[in-house]
Amino acid sequence: MRKRHIITTFSASDLPTFDTELSGIVKERRSGFSKSFKSDKSLFDDYQRQLIPSSDSEWREDIEFSLHVPVISWLLALGVKHQLGRRDKRNLFPFWHPPTQIDAETMRTIWTLIGISFLNSYYATLLGQLLTFIAREFHSSTAAQGLVLGASRFDIIPALILLSLADRIGRTKVILFSTAMGAVFSTLGAFAPNLYFLAGDQVITKAFATASILLIAIVSSEKVPSTARAWSLAALVIGSALGAGAAAVMLPLAGISAGSWRILYAVSILAIFAIKPFSKYLKESRRFEVLAHKADRKVETGSAKKNRNALILLSVATLLLNIFYIPASQFRNEFLSHDRGFSATSISIFTLVTATPGAIGLAVSGRLSETRGRRIVTAAALVLGTGGLMLGFLSHGAAIWIWALLGSTVAPATIPSLGVYLTELFPTKFRGTANGIIGIWARLGSVLGVVAVGYLGSTVFDQVGTPLALMGIGPILLALLVIVKFPETKGLKLETINPEDSAYHDD
Repeated sequence: MRKRHIITTFSASDLPTFDTELSGIVKERRSGFSKSFKSDKSLFDDYQRQLIPSSDSEWREDIEFSLHVPVISWLLALGVKHQLGRRDKRNLFPFWHPPTQIDAETMRTIWTLIGISFLNSYYATLLGQLLTFIAREFHSSTAAQGLVLGASRFDIIPALILLSLADRIGRTKVILFSTAMGAVFSTLGAFAPNLYFLAGDQVITKAFATASILLIAIVSSEKVPSTARAWSLAALVIGSALGAGAAAVMLPLAGISAGSWRILYAVSILAIFAIKPFSKYLKESRRFEVLAHKADRKVETGSAKKNRNALILLSVATLLLNIFYIPASQFRNEFLSHDRGFSATSISIFTLVTATPGAIGLAVSGRLSETRGRRIVTAAALVLGTGGLMLGFLSHGAAIWIWALLGSTVAPATIPSLGVYLTELFPTKFRGTANGIIGIWARLGSVLGVVAVGYLGSTVFDQVGTPLALMGIGPILLALLVIVKFPETKGLKLETINPEDSAYHDD
């Protein structure tokens, strides 16, 4: 493993400033009585900092560290050098690091999960990205597109089986299996003879992708410290956004000819080659190993009521959220192409320009959710993000870009602040199953949204922009529900939120 160095010279008068233990991305302890420091907990596999006199008036600080995170070790090393090289910022956490110390194994797990999120998001995004081009080859109406998108939302039913299985045999096994099978069935989409075959194939593809994505969030929440759950979810969503972005970047290929959209499905098979490397760094959480196989699956009446109320609350929340955001995503290209006359290349540029800043919203939300609280961040993001997107669907010309940019930057902030509740409010044994049940209600919202937009766009309005804006009422109502009914879980351990898990003790 490569050793890296950060060497700084300073005057003897500054020695007291350097001769103190750091507590930012690295938590140091003094090594004996010498001016040498090692790390108790950090993202490094090995770390040592030494203060060495060069002369009577000058000293040298030598930081030697090594870290290994597949593919991006060099990038993280640059971030480390920048952070530790800033004398006045050393005890702060940079944006790319959670707002707490994290060990090397956990950091590797997070980045492995980000990679898997990338692949599954690519599979799951393709139908929505390509449907307008697929419909042209198969001569399908907007109403037919709405029905296909609605049918694809039933992926949650087979996904629920996988999620329930994961509560018993382990999350990581199901994640890796689902990612591999998702690649296979996504590739089959390239050979679809008609729209309905493709719809059936996508139900299966998205079932595997959905199960994997939900389990990824669960593994992340179970692995990271209590003050990093929202941050880690934000990081995972950025990985998913990059997967969707990869499909957007390749979108111009779909405009080459009538059937060139099939290329984007065919490249899915390449994901198979990533499964074995991912399996090396993806380990089951100790929390699951301790709690999931306990023989007594009964819970006290109070805990059962808590779990039931959480299930109802989050089911309603995801229904209200998806009644707008799923059709907004699925019909965006139809809106841009049919309603506003964008070409395939223009759609690709628009998607990249407006969606890329969403990473800012994710990063800010992940940190603010850990420092300011989940509820206020969620409610603000819902109102501002949804409002911007609604106005974008009602606009023309430059205003489309302005409102879409605002909405697409702020709306993703909802994902870590609201999404973290899906793992926090349920005990370990039932976390996967609960997410599957909530997913059914989320899909119901999706079906209602896409079918309503497809129907209204084909009959009443002859365009999809206005129906899409009308669906925005759902998330606005959700903002009120969050403020009134949701608990604040910032900084609480999973065992505090779920007393059923009290048998697990985090060392």
